Amino acid sequence: MPNIIEVPFEGARENQRSSGFVAALVLLTLIGGGAGAGLAKYVADYTEEEVHGRLRQQQSFTETLPFSPSTRLQTLEPLVTNLASPQDAWIRLQASILLEDDPDGDVGVLKKKVEDDFLGYMRTLTLSHLEGGIGLQHLREDLTERAQTRTKGQVNEVILESVVIQ
Repeated sequence: MPNIIEVPFEGARENQRSSGFVAALVLLTLIGGGAGAGLAKYVADYTEEEVHGRLRQQQSFTETLPFSPSTRLQTLEPLVTNLASPQDAWIRLQASILLEDDPDGDVGVLKKKVEDDFLGYMRTLTLSHLEGGIGLQHLREDLTERAQTRTKGQVNEVILESVVIQ
């Protein structure tokens, strides 16, 4: 029997090395894909929470308004008249009113009624009634009350734009 020398075949080792490399490559790809999917889910959830938070903040802002968002602002004509005391003192008032979204009747007629009522009220004021910030606050409150009474609650508020006393 002849002597047979067995020589190890190198192809088997290379096959084991390449299959180990492929297995490591597949494992790293799966880990990277999983990490990417997790990060994408986190970013999507964070963005969704942020958007919902801002929407809640906007909703809470509109809920804190003392009147409905559909309320309309109507500017009145400037009113100029003299005061009750002293006789040579004059007042010029520029104001606006906040109306409900659906006023009864014509808005122009409503504005003229309010202007006429304001003019009659301002003729009864004295200079001492209007002194200081508290005087202007009382003037605004009185005008708002008169406008609400005159329009049967259609006016929400009176906004004083300017008051000049000479």
